[in-house]
Amino acid sequence: MSRLPPLDSLRFFDAAARRESFKRAAEELSVTASAVAYRIRTLEDHLGHRLFDRRQRGVRLNPRGRAYLEEVRRVLADLEVATERHGGPQSTRGVKMVSVESLAEKWLMPRLPRFKALHPGVAIELETNHRNVDPEGRDFDVWLAYAGPTAAQRPQARPGEDDLLEDTLFEETLSPVASPALIESRGPPRAPADLHAWPLLYDLGWEADWPYWFARQEAAVPDLTRATGFRLYSMVIRAALEGLGAMMGRPSLIARELEDGHLLPLLKSQAGAPGRCCLVTTGPARRRAEVRALREWIIDEAGRDAGDSKR
Repeated sequence: MSRLPPLDSLRFFDAAARRESFKRAAEELSVTASAVAYRIRTLEDHLGHRLFDRRQRGVRLNPRGRAYLEEVRRVLADLEVATERHGGPQSTRGVKMVSVESLAEKWLMPRLPRFKALHPGVAIELETNHRNVDPEGRDFDVWLAYAGPTAAQRPQARPGEDDLLEDTLFEETLSPVASPALIESRGPPRAPADLHAWPLLYDLGWEADWPYWFARQEAAVPDLTRATGFRLYSMVIRAALEGLGAMMGRPSLIARELEDGHLLPLLKSQAGAPGRCCLVTTGPARRRAEVRALREWIIDEAGRDAGDSKR
């Protein structure tokens, strides 16, 4: 008699653990919540103990469940690699990538044709999200986003582990910019305090950028209740280009506008942004050639930018 549990129950177990909800796991797997609950219960009966603590709003792994999940994920990853190794060319699939919208639109997209020229056979499924994506969800191959300076870093993935690998691509800076027409109409500011009288623009996801920059200049923070906010960074850029106000620029995202002279720095004072741009990949994904190719290319592109900025 086999001591193995029903193998399909492991997939349901992994999804329920990630989503902390039978209902959300069911949505991911395109089944009913009762089907997820049944398979989890079957797995628990097979093991002889509970894996989850049931709560009013979802479920959460107990200590035994967390330990078992680590082993299950390792087994599933090994099975996936074996399947791809023996499945032939038809087993190749695209790379599922999630990115913060601003990075996808302003940093990645202008560079992506270079990757496609190098790897025309690699398909990319790109999903954007304005907020940070939870890397523990593991429902992606590659994640491009901003992370705080205290985020857990894993500089090297050890063989045999399926940990997330986080690569810091670049440290961001903040610098106020505006259109030449707006600067001409108001006159260039001489000190940070001069910007108190200027119309200011900001990204709703980075509304702390202006206060952060002023604090680094040891200047009083202006009344920002009159500032104009937009959900997308590209809309902030568009508003600045139209002369609606000054924006807090992130050079990596407005490189083209700065190079063309459509946006100009207002002051020489810069400040290191509180977040850094990072690339996160999952353990199973890194075993696939197409994911490794994309990861290495993105790191090379970031390195090229860093080299250009030092010239």
